[in-house]
Formats: sequence, structure tokens, C-alpha cells
Amino acid sequence: MTRNRRLLARLVLFSSISGLAGMIALPGAAQAQGLYTYNVGVLGGVGGSPDADPGSDLGNRGFQVNLGLVTEPKTVLTLRVGRLSLDRKSDFGSLTGADLTYADIGGEYRFDETYYQSGIYIALGAYRLQGKRAFDGSRREQTAVGAALGLTGEFPINSHFGILLELSGHYTPLNEAKTFAMGHAGVAFHF
Repeated sequence: MTRNRRLLARLVLFSSISGLAGMIALPGAAQAQGLYTYNVGVLGGVGGSPDADPGSDLGNRGFQVNLGLVTEPKTVLTLRVGRLSLDRKSDFGSLTGADLTYADIGGEYRFDETYYQSGIYIALGAYRLQGKRAFDGSRREQTAVGAALGLTGEFPINSHFGILLELSGHYTPLNEAKTFAMGHAGVAFHF
């Protein structure tokens, strides 16, 4: 019985020393790998829908905010919230003054390249198209679930700041248009 207690006491002491050594070494290891937990991106861009008739212009202006959480090295869970004004041409399908707001959440997988980090993401989200009917001026709004697939590229300036580029395609079963394409550029902050 006494032998088992001594063995248990040694095991607890060894585990405590190992855990303490690991905690002391962790900040250095994390810094050496360049890890961060959160990232925030602020982007401006252009886009539109190639299947809207009329209004298939891809030069409409928009913005997007990315909020990311690193779940594993090179894997980021990201919430993207944005708005795309679809009023570059006067009409977007049967709407005037239309805009698309969206919120997507999904996983992004990143790869180290020579001078930058590339990524690919897939996301599910909600899309809201609103505007006025061209023929009577009444307000129209439609919300639908959709999906997005995108490519990213980040050019690091330092460990906390980078230039972010994104190209994305979106599918959502809205009445006026089903597919949207967007390109964004902006800054990313890591902490």
C-alpha cells in the first residue's frame, strides 16, 4: 500500500513539473510558429450577378467585414458580413435601387506560399435582396439561405497586419438572381 502511494506521489510530481515546463515553453513555441487566435478584416470591393436581367454588371461597389477564429494551425472559422449595392445600372431585374446584404460563416483552409498565404473557403449564409419595384415603386425584400465558395490571398506586412484579397462566388435562390460574384481587397489585423 505504501509503495503505491509513493508511486502515485512521484507520478503527480512528474506530471506537475512536465505541465509547468510545457506552460513556460508554450509562449515561445507559439511565437516561433507565428500563431494568433483572432483576425479581423475590413475590405472594399466590386461585384454583381451575371444572371440578372437587366443588371448583370459586375462593377457594383460593396464592403465586407471578416471576423475569424483560428481553430487549428492553417484553419480559420470566419464570419463574413457584407453589403453589395446593385445600383450601378438603374435596374437589377425588376428592382431599382437594389442592394444585397449577407452574412456567411464557414471554414477557411490556408496554405503557405513563398511571399503570401493563400486560402480557400466554403461557407453557408443568409442573403437579403431589397429594392423598389420598377413599375410601381413599392418596397420589395427577399431573404434566402445560400452558400459561398472563395479564394483568399494575404500578403503579410508584419505578424499583426496584412493586405487581404478575396474572390468569391455565391449561390442563393433569390427571385431576381441566383449567382453573385465578388472581389474584395483590404486589410487584415491579427491578435
